[in-house]
Amino acid sequence: AELIDLLRVSRENNARDEVTGLLLYQGGNFIQLLEGDADAVDTVYARVEKDPRHHSVLRMLDGESTERLFPDWSMAFRPASGLSSELRQEIADFIAKAPQEAATTDGRRALRLVSSFVQSMR
Repeated sequence: AELIDLLRVSRENNARDEVTGLLLYQGGNFIQLLEGDADAVDTVYARVEKDPRHHSVLRMLDGESTERLFPDWSMAFRPASGLSSELRQEIADFIAKAPQEAATTDGRRALRLVSSFVQSMR
């Protein structure tokens, strides 16, 4: 119930602030992608960092794009139970390695994971 409430509030705030993106949740961990005006995204990110429900917030990738990946999703969401076992394992592996990957990569693995999620939504 707490997760659904968080998702509802996030969707309302993101729609108001013209921020789009997705939220993956598995085993108490989140992977979130935000896109929109840089100031609006930074405001959302700062709100997440200050929220006492969040721990070990880690920015994996930060950059600009000419178009949004999720123009119609104020916050796409799918519980892990709705994903293939392969994608669930990929998410679990990514979460386990996230701190090391953030320090050593340019975010390509994160983008591949997002792409896999998008494919699962079709």
